[in-house]
Amino acid sequence: MKKVIGTLYTKTEYSMLNSTLQLEALFSLHKERGYDFISLVDDNLHALYKFLKLSEKYQIKSIIGLDIKLNFREMNLNFLVYARNDKELKILTKLATKKEVSDELNFADVISDLKELVVVIPSFQSYILNNYANKELLTEIFKYLKERIKSFYIGVSNQSELLTNVTTYLKEIARELEIGLLPTRKISYANKEDQKTYHVLRKIENNLYEESYEDLSLITKQDLIKEYKKEHGIFDFQYEVFKNTKYTYLNNKFELPKYPTKDNVDAKSYLEALAKLGLKKRLEKIEHKNEKVYQDRLVHELNVIDQMGYNDYFLIVYDFVKFAKTNDILVGPGRGSAAGSLVAYCLGITEVDPIQYDLLFERFLNIDRRTMPDIDLDFPDNKRDLVIDYVKNKYGEKHVVTISTFTTFAEKSSIRDIARILKLDNSRTTAIINAMQKNKLDETDYEAIELISVAKTLEGLPRQTGTHAAGIILSKENLDDFVPLQKGPHDMLQSQLEASDLESLGFLKIDFLGLRNLAIIDEIYKLEKIDTKLSDIPLDDKKTFETLKNVETTGIFQLESYGMKNVIRKLKPETFEDIVALLALFRPGPMDFIDSYIKSRHGGGFELVDPSIDEVLKPTFGIIVYQEQIMKIAQMFAGYSLSQADLLRRGIAKKDKEILEKEKSNFVKKAIENGRDEKVALKIYDYIERFADYGFNRSHSVAYALLAYQMAYLKTHYFQTFMSVLLSSVTSNTELVENYVKEVRSKKYDVLKPDIRYSTDKFIKTKYSILSPLLLIKGLGVNTVEKILEERAKGPFKDYNEFKVRMKGILNEKNLISLIHAGALDSFGLTHATMLASTNLNQTGFENFLDDYKEKEFSELDFEILKAHEKEAIGFNLYYVMDLTFKTLTEKYGLENPDFTKNQVKFIGKVLKVKTIKTKQNANMCFVDFDCGKEEISATIFPKEYNDYVKLLDEKYLLVYASSSEKGYIVNKIEKVKV
Repeated sequence: MKKVIGTLYTKTEYSMLNSTLQLEALFSLHKERGYDFISLVDDNLHALYKFLKLSEKYQIKSIIGLDIKLNFREMNLNFLVYARNDKELKILTKLATKKEVSDELNFADVISDLKELVVVIPSFQSYILNNYANKELLTEIFKYLKERIKSFYIGVSNQSELLTNVTTYLKEIARELEIGLLPTRKISYANKEDQKTYHVLRKIENNLYEESYEDLSLITKQDLIKEYKKEHGIFDFQYEVFKNTKYTYLNNKFELPKYPTKDNVDAKSYLEALAKLGLKKRLEKIEHKNEKVYQDRLVHELNVIDQMGYNDYFLIVYDFVKFAKTNDILVGPGRGSAAGSLVAYCLGITEVDPIQYDLLFERFLNIDRRTMPDIDLDFPDNKRDLVIDYVKNKYGEKHVVTISTFTTFAEKSSIRDIARILKLDNSRTTAIINAMQKNKLDETDYEAIELISVAKTLEGLPRQTGTHAAGIILSKENLDDFVPLQKGPHDMLQSQLEASDLESLGFLKIDFLGLRNLAIIDEIYKLEKIDTKLSDIPLDDKKTFETLKNVETTGIFQLESYGMKNVIRKLKPETFEDIVALLALFRPGPMDFIDSYIKSRHGGGFELVDPSIDEVLKPTFGIIVYQEQIMKIAQMFAGYSLSQADLLRRGIAKKDKEILEKEKSNFVKKAIENGRDEKVALKIYDYIERFADYGFNRSHSVAYALLAYQMAYLKTHYFQTFMSVLLSSVTSNTELVENYVKEVRSKKYDVLKPDIRYSTDKFIKTKYSILSPLLLIKGLGVNTVEKILEERAKGPFKDYNEFKVRMKGILNEKNLISLIHAGALDSFGLTHATMLASTNLNQTGFENFLDDYKEKEFSELDFEILKAHEKEAIGFNLYYVMDLTFKTLTEKYGLENPDFTKNQVKFIGKVLKVKTIKTKQNANMCFVDFDCGKEEISATIFPKEYNDYVKLLDEKYLLVYASSSEKGYIVNKIEKVKV
C-alpha cells in the first residue's frame, strides 16, 4: 500500500531570517519530490492565505501549524501546534494572535487552546538537546503534558547524529507513556548546498548565531522514509493523526459592520434619505442646473449600491467623514474613482460634482464587475489617527485593524549585510558593488562571486514586517476568529496577512491617507481666520492662474517637481481643466503626447478620428487622456452600457492577445448592430487600443487638481502665511527649507534668523518677513525647544549670563554654541566671539554676586568665519549671505536677486574653487564654483573663454555672464568689477 507522507515541520520565507524557502518554490519542490501533503509551521501565520491558495493550485493537501515558544516551568519550550479543521483553525488563529500581542506567553495562558489542537513537542530544540539523557526529567514533563492535552505527541528528527541519538531516548519514554511519535524533520531550505545562505540569513538576525551541522534541506519522500526506517509505523501513525484534515477557510464570506441607523431604519432607506437631502443642499448652490439629470443619476447610483450590498459601506464612510468635519478635521476633496459618485458627493464624502465634470459612476462601481468599492480618504497627516480612533472605538478594536506589509531583501541592498557576515571590510565591499554596477566583475574573484551569489538567493525574501501606510480593514466579525493579528501602531491591532490576501478573502479595505498638504491648508485657514469654505473658493481666480503661469508652484500639491514646472511653463494654464489635464498627462507614457496636446491647446489644430466621437475627443484635442473617454466612446459609438464599457476598458488595458482579439470582435459586432460602419469601428477600436495604457482616471485627476488649485489660491492670496506654514512642515529638511527661503526672498520678503526672544518651534509670519524657529538649529530637538519655551514663558531672558543660568539642565555646551552660531542670541548685544569665550554652563552664575562684574568683550569674528559657523548651525546660510563688499556690488550693478531659472543670467560671483583640465585637443578649460551671494553654482569655462578670462579668476569678485544648459551653467563672458 502506498504510504501517504508529507512534511510536518516546514519553515517558509515568512519565518523571517529563519528560512530561504519561498512559498511557490516550496510547493513545486514538494510535488517534484513525491510528497502527498505539506505543512506550514512558521512562528506566525503571515502565509496562511497564500499557503492555502497554493495548496489548491498544486493539488497538494495542506496542514496549517504554528511554531510557538511557551514559558513552561520557568523554561522556554517550543511546541508545534496544528489545526485539522475549521474549528481548530479558528483556535490556532487566536493562538497566533495571543503569541504576537503578548510580551511573554505562558503555558498556563493557552492550555485551553492546546487541548483542542494537535500539539507536538519537537526534539529539535535546545532544551531537549541539552537534557535528552535525563530520562526522569523528560518523562515527568511529557507525562504532565499528556495528561492535559488530548492530542499530544513527541516529534523526532534524525537529520544529524545527535538528533538520531536523541530519538533513541525519546522512543523509550514514548513507549512507557504510550505517547505517539511523529516525524518532525525541520526544513528551512531547498537543497543541502543552500546551507551557507541559510547560515548567513541566521547571522543577519543574530550575529551571535553559531552554525550548526544539521541538514535542514527538503529531501525527497523516499529519502525521508529511509531517514525514519528504524521508527516503524511512524508514517502510518502520521496519516492516522492528520487523515481528516480539511479547511474551508477560502470559502468564508465576510461582511461589513452594520451601520447603527437612527430608530433602526434599514440601511437602504437611511442612505437614500441622506443622499436626497444632500442633493437638495448641493443643488441650492449650483447655477443653471438640470435637476432631472442629478435626480436620475442619484436614483441609478442608489439602485446599484443596494444591489451590490454596499448601503452600510457608504453609511460607515459618511459617518466618519461627518465626524472629521464636525471635529475640526479637514477632509480632502476626494481621490480615485470615488469622485465619480454622486452619492458620495451628496453625502459630503467627496467635494467633486461628478455631473459638472462629466465623471462616470461605473468607473467606481460596476454592477457587471463585482469588486469591492474603493473610497480612499485624505486627512491632514497630523489628524488622521483621530479619525481611525473614532472608527475603532465605534466598531470595536477587533473589528478594525491595520494591515501588515513586508520589507524584502533586494540584491544590492543586502550585499553589505552579507559582507559583514562573511567578514569583508567596507572598502572591499564597496569595490565589489562598484564592479557589479559597472558589469566589470572579475569572474576569477571567487570571494566576490560568492557574495553576489548569496545576495541573489536572498533576493525577494521577507526581511521584516511593517504597517500599510493607509489601509484599514473593517469587518462585522471579530477579526481574530479568522485573521491572525499582531500589535500595530497607536495601540491598534494589525492583521498578519497583507492587503492583497485580505481583499482576496473579501474583507473591505479603506485607505485613511495622511496628507501633509491638507495639514498646511488647515493651518493657513486657522492663522488667517478665513471664512470662505475651501469648497467655495472660485475656480476662475485670475491672480491664481497668474501664479501658475509664472510657474510659482513651489510647495503646491502635485505641481512642484522640476519636470512638472517645465510642462506648466509650456502649457501656461488658464482654466481649471488645464490643471486636470496636466495631472493626467504628466506620467510615463502620456508624457509622449504632452507637446502635441499643448500645441493644440494653443490653437495649433488637431485631427479627430471620426465625427461620430468628436464630442468625446474635442476637449482633449483628439487625444484619449482619460479612461472615462474610452468608456464614453464605447457607449456612444457601439451601444455599450457604461458597465459593459468599463469591462472593455479593463480588458484592453490588460494587453492580453486573446482578450484583445475577443474584445475587438465584440466591439465591432456591437458597433454594426448600433448602425455603424465596420471599417470605422475597426479604426476606432485600434485607436482605443493605442491609448488604453495611457488613459488616466479622470475622477482622480479632477479631485487632485482641485486640491492643487486650492493650494495655489491660498499661496497667491496669503503668500507669507502659506510660506511660513510650508516651511514649518519641512523644518528638518535643510534642502527644502533653503529652497523655500529663496522663494520667500524672491517676493521681497525676508526670512529672519532665529531669535531667542520670539522664535518658537515654527516659522512665524511677521509684518514684512518670516521669523525662523529655534527648531531650525541643528541639535535642538523638539523636547529641548519645548523646555526653552517653557522657561521663557516664566519671563523674558534679560541678558546672556542670566540666560545661561536658566538654561542649566536644559542645554549642553554644544547646544549653546549652536545657538550662538545661528545668531539666535544676537539680541543680547554681544559679539559671537564674546559669547563663545564663555560657554561653560557649569561656571556661570557667580557674576550675580559681584557688583562690579563686567563681561570681557571681544571684537567680532571675520565674516567668512561667521558664515561658516552659521552654515554649520542650520545647514545653510540665512543671515551671513553677503559680506559688505558683496552687498555693495550687487546693489551697484542691480544684481541683488539674479534669476537662475532663466536661460541667460548675469551675476556678481565670488570665486570659491577652480579646477582646470585638458581637452582631447590639449586645450585648457576649467570648472569654477561661484558664490553668488544667495546660492553657490558651478559653471564651465570652455577653452576660448578660458584663454580670454583665465587671468581674471584671481580676482575676488567678478561680473559673470552665463547661459544654462542641460549639463549646467556655461560662462560666456567675465568682467572685472570696481570694488
